[in-house]
Amino acid sequence: MSISVQEIVNLPIFNTARVLSGIEYLDERHVDWVSAMEAPVENFVRTKELVTTTGMGCEERPDLLFEFVKDVYESGASAIGIALGRYIFDIPDEIINFAKAHQFVLIEVPWDLRFADLQRKVMEEINRRQEWYFEKARQLQKQLMDYVITGKNLVEILHLVEREINGEIIFIDSKNRMKANRKEPQKLLQLWKELEQSTQVDLDESVFRHLQKYPYNGGILMKKEITSGPQHSVQGFFILYFFDEQLLTPIAYQMVESLTAATALWISKEDAIVQTELRLRNEFIWGLAKKPQDTTDENLRSRARLFGYQLDVPYLCIVGYSENLETLSHLASGKIDYNVKNIMYYIEEEVRYAASAVDKQVAFTLDQDLLIIYLESITEEQGTVHHFLDLVDKRLHALIPGVIFSWGIGMHRDGVMQFHESFKKAQLALDMSMKQKGRGERVSFDDTQLNRLLVHFANDKEVQEITMATLKPLVDYEEKREMELIDTFIAYDNQNGNVSQAARVLNLHRQSLLYRLRKIESLTNLSLDNPDDVFLLNISIKVWQTGVM
Repeated sequence: MSISVQEIVNLPIFNTARVLSGIEYLDERHVDWVSAMEAPVENFVRTKELVTTTGMGCEERPDLLFEFVKDVYESGASAIGIALGRYIFDIPDEIINFAKAHQFVLIEVPWDLRFADLQRKVMEEINRRQEWYFEKARQLQKQLMDYVITGKNLVEILHLVEREINGEIIFIDSKNRMKANRKEPQKLLQLWKELEQSTQVDLDESVFRHLQKYPYNGGILMKKEITSGPQHSVQGFFILYFFDEQLLTPIAYQMVESLTAATALWISKEDAIVQTELRLRNEFIWGLAKKPQDTTDENLRSRARLFGYQLDVPYLCIVGYSENLETLSHLASGKIDYNVKNIMYYIEEEVRYAASAVDKQVAFTLDQDLLIIYLESITEEQGTVHHFLDLVDKRLHALIPGVIFSWGIGMHRDGVMQFHESFKKAQLALDMSMKQKGRGERVSFDDTQLNRLLVHFANDKEVQEITMATLKPLVDYEEKREMELIDTFIAYDNQNGNVSQAARVLNLHRQSLLYRLRKIESLTNLSLDNPDDVFLLNISIKVWQTGVM
């Protein structure tokens, strides 16, 4: 940590020294090291250095002393002190004029002022100042952590650091939401974007800091990323503006790192709060789905109010299932900051957006791959439900490209506080959708009357025996020969026995289809020309497709 030349010449040890040039710049020139050396300079002088010399070797050669002073100045030193009394008795006017012309601090030092004492006093002051700043940085770090622990918001945290660095700070999270203490913070972000697009930004040498910086209007603009986890996923970034370039010191860097650590902790704490709230709300919704409700349960109603749910209106249950949600979530997690454990937070945003678009209340939970949605449904409005699901599908696909959900839709005619009954109906509709229509389809409970009747039949032992006696030869043959005889019959029956149309649907040659139909007859001992045999085969397949057996 450097100190100004003014602070150095104010030290008691410099009482007998005299500043010959640059007195008006003493506050602007800073020193972080003191050295004693003689000509030649070569590459032994660094920036922000106070060089002291006796002029040895230049006593008879003022031109050599001039070249030495010039080289010290060009090396970036802040000041030079020349001791008078043994080798040099007077500093030539040429050197003084050069120093004045170049705003270079030139100090006349008496011979009896030993360089060792001078170095010790100056370095003591530099070390004392450095320790003071480091202690200040440590106190700031502690205060920042206290802010996070005691629940201060991020704006208060930013304001605290702004006062310490004399600058302006804005924070943009991974969802492009902005936090700032100042008015019109967008201007600072826009300024950085313009500089980034129009100018080559200087990257900081330290990879650890993950920062970029650029000089602007006498100060420094800086972008600092916040990363976390083994994959170093970006949680957000700061844009900082130091009003004075001189303020960007090692201590300032340390303060920025402290701010980064505190903000990362604040984000983790906020995420933990959000995750806890999500978990409690999900458990509440899951509880509604899993067991019947007592309409007089005031505890249930108070918990609902706590989560912002209104229970005194009818809700329609919608159950969704995705076979590829977990796989695609892992693939996408490298691009955005989610995985299968916290993806519910992002899905909920999409569900809530779709509900707001149809102006309905919504409650939602995700249990493994099962998505349970309760959508307000006061009147018959199938079009609204499908519009809602269209929006959900579209936004989920944008969030996780390639994801496919199958949907089961319950009923709203059950009345108020019938969450459990509606869930059972939606789940039954989903099961039938998956078994009979395949993935990516929607089935409403109202459309499952025939299937429910078939399920009732399928639970009868005698019906099961008749069904398996009819279909077992076909199932066994399919497994051995990999020939889809059951699907062949379904297509043939759907085309009302028209062989040519069925062949086109199955993309088969007409003779190939006839061969399969004869094989079905021979295996089942049924005739496809007999309406009763066709009905028996048809009803057996439908009962078998319920999945009860």
